[in-house]
Amino acid sequence: METPTLRQLQQLVYLAEERHFARAAKRAHVTQSALSRSLQALEDAAGMRLFDRSSRSVEITPVGERLVAHAQTLLSSAADLGREMRMLRSGDAGEVAVGVGAFTGLTLLPEAVARLSTRHPSVRVTLVQDNWRLLMDVLQQGKLDFFLAHISDIRADDSLEVEPLGSLPGHFYCRPTHPLAGRSELSARELAGQRFASVIIPLDFRKRLNALIASADGNGFAVTLESENVSLLTQVAIRSDIVLLAGDAVLTQELASGQLVRLNVTELQEPRTSDLLMAQFGMLRLKGRTLSPAATMLMDMVRAEAERILITPRRPAAGAMRRGKKPSPPAKPATAPRRRSRPAAKGRA
Repeated sequence: METPTLRQLQQLVYLAEERHFARAAKRAHVTQSALSRSLQALEDAAGMRLFDRSSRSVEITPVGERLVAHAQTLLSSAADLGREMRMLRSGDAGEVAVGVGAFTGLTLLPEAVARLSTRHPSVRVTLVQDNWRLLMDVLQQGKLDFFLAHISDIRADDSLEVEPLGSLPGHFYCRPTHPLAGRSELSARELAGQRFASVIIPLDFRKRLNALIASADGNGFAVTLESENVSLLTQVAIRSDIVLLAGDAVLTQELASGQLVRLNVTELQEPRTSDLLMAQFGMLRLKGRTLSPAATMLMDMVRAEAERILITPRRPAAGAMRRGKKPSPPAKPATAPRRRSRPAAKGRA
C-alpha cells in the first residue's frame, strides 16, 4: 500500500468538511474531476471505501472518519514544521550556544543578547562561561556555535577560525581606604608585595607584569585570588585590601559609586609600556561549520558592539589584503603647489 501524500490527505479533509465535491475541489484549487481521481486513488490504496456517494450527497464512512482524524493530525504537524523552518530561516526561532570569558561576557555580550532577544524573542540563548581552554574543548565537541575570549595565547589552525575584534586597556583597582588609593601617581614597583585578584590571564601576560612590578627582594605580581567570576573578584576587592586587575568597562557602577578607584601607575601611561595591560578580544568558531541564522545574527551584533566599545584593529584596504601588502598612502596631486610648512593653529587637531 502506497503512503498517501499530504496533498491527498488535505483533499480528504476538505471533502469530509464540505461533503460536496465541487466545494472541496474549489478549496483544494483543483478541478472536480481531479479531486475525484485523487480520492479514488486513496480509496484504492486503502482497499476500503472512505465516502458513500449518491447523486444528492457525499457521506463519510466510519473508516473515512478515522483516516480523516489521522490526516488532520499529520497536516497540523506539517504546518508546524513549515512554520518552524520559516522561523529558523529568518532567525525568529532556534537556539544559540555561546561561550564567554570573564571580561568578554560582561563587555560584548549583554547588549548583543538583549538586542537579539528584542528582535527575535523566540530564540533560546545558552551561555557557557569559563576560561578559553575549556571553552575550546566544548567548541570542538560541537556544543558551542562560537565563543568570545582573550586571544593572546590562541592561534588559528586548520579547524579553528579566530576573528580579532579589538582591545581594551586593563588597570589596577582598589577600595578607597586602601593605602595606595590616595596617591595621584605611583610606580609599578610600589605594587610589589600587594595581593592581586584577577581572572585567569595568559602566561606571557603574567610574566611581563611580574617583570614590571618585581622588586629587589623578589616580590612581584602574585595573584592570590583567581576566578572567571568578575563579580566575585569585584566584591572581594571592595571588602578588602586586595588589588583588582580588570577594566573600566566591567566596573562602571563600582567606579561611579566610588566603591573602587583606579590606581594611576606611571609606567602604564608611558608609550613604551602603555599596551602592557591591553586585553585582545576575539571571536572563535570552527571552520566549515554552518551556523544557524540566529547564531549568525548574534555574531553580527557582537561585531557591532565591538565596533562601539573596543579599540578596533586597523584593517588594510581590500586590494591590499588580497595581495598581502600594506595599503599605500594616497598620492599627492601632481599640480599641487609647494608650500612652506607652518605650525598648526591653536585649537586645531
